[in-house]
Amino acid sequence: MNEYLCHDFKSPRLDTSRRLPPSFRAIPVVFYISLVACTYIMTMDYFSYKAALKQKTDAEARRKISEEKTEALKNEKSSLESEATKAEKVAQWMEGARNIQPIAVKIARAVQNDTRITQVALERSEQVPANIALTIHLNGTKVSTELAAIEASLGQLLYRTYSPQQTKNDDIIEYHSTLVRQAD
Repeated sequence: MNEYLCHDFKSPRLDTSRRLPPSFRAIPVVFYISLVACTYIMTMDYFSYKAALKQKTDAEARRKISEEKTEALKNEKSSLESEATKAEKVAQWMEGARNIQPIAVKIARAVQNDTRITQVALERSEQVPANIALTIHLNGTKVSTELAAIEASLGQLLYRTYSPQQTKNDDIIEYHSTLVRQAD
């Protein structure tokens, strides 16, 4: 063998490259710490994701319950509004249904002794409860003056006759009119 090719590996040699600085020894430590930190963060993110899903399902359930309650309250409100509307109509009806006894008394007192009342009918209109349909059947000699007295006595109760009509059948005079309450 040639001397040139033979090397003595046992002889001390100088390093051809410089050594890494001692701070680079921390790289594997930082790597393993970052692996542990990433594992921790991923685990916490997974648990947070599961908690968020549970919170979302709970929120959906609460939203559904609140929508059902809202719908129930809307239904209750609409039923109360319909009841209030019915109550207002009843109140209007009652307002229009003033006591008709004073009307009957005024009619009876306005008629003289020689005139007979055979029939008196007082009917309220469903469309306009304040109006009262009056029908009187009178029998006697001075019926026209009696009708004027009846109209005058009804005027004292703040009622006026609207569209009065008279028809004569034998000895009986039939009088039809609508009584309208005058404003005070």
